[in-house]
Amino acid sequence: MTSEVFKQGGPIILALDTSSKVTSIAVANGDHALQSIKETSLEKRSEKLWTEVQSLLARATLTIHDIDLFAVCVGPGGFTGLRVGIAAVKGWASALGVRVAGVTSLEAAAFGAVSAPLVCALVNANRNEVYSQLFSFDLDGVPIPNNDAMVTTLNMALERIDREHNIVFAGDAASSYAESIMSINAARETREWSIAKTERWIAEDIARIAFLKYARGQVSTASDLKACYVRLAEAELKLSLGLLGSKIKRTRKG
Repeated sequence: MTSEVFKQGGPIILALDTSSKVTSIAVANGDHALQSIKETSLEKRSEKLWTEVQSLLARATLTIHDIDLFAVCVGPGGFTGLRVGIAAVKGWASALGVRVAGVTSLEAAAFGAVSAPLVCALVNANRNEVYSQLFSFDLDGVPIPNNDAMVTTLNMALERIDREHNIVFAGDAASSYAESIMSINAARETREWSIAKTERWIAEDIARIAFLKYARGQVSTASDLKACYVRLAEAELKLSLGLLGSKIKRTRKG
């Protein structure tokens, strides 16, 4: 089977997620996932990534030169992991002259529960916090944000959507905090909250969203791809507050 046969069904898409402790990679033909893998080890992630991509493509009888569109999770998530994934996609897409599609981890989480009218995506943010965002969907199932992405405690995230009665929660934090969410829900009888369950790896949903964006012409060049951190990394926060600069100046004066 050749890539020309594949392309009759749509573009060949390579999707990548390095936003969490689990790396997932998927290759799709249009909206159909061909192969996907996940890796739970963070050790030498940047060094292993290319080997894992090559292995996945080989299983699908493809090479990197067959890719029509690169898709990558742009965050929010772990800062180091996001940089690894985004830098890799930027490099491959730039070298091959291929377009890219950036998909947020919150979009991907919501997409997995597309059958619901409203989905609150919850993604673990460490420090006992979560990234959250409420989505509805258009006729094609593309997530439409109803509010801005935020990083807060779980309680603050739930307070923001307290007046919404019929919501499905999706994402790794929704699973982690399922008991707490349903306990809060039980306090008000008029609410119908539930937790979505999905067996797909996030890279597969990233590939599907990327295909929908591709069909609409909502793709960009490698140079336009940017991370969605929601909050600044610790070093960036200190720099914005002038803490790093003042430390450097004191060191030089000494």
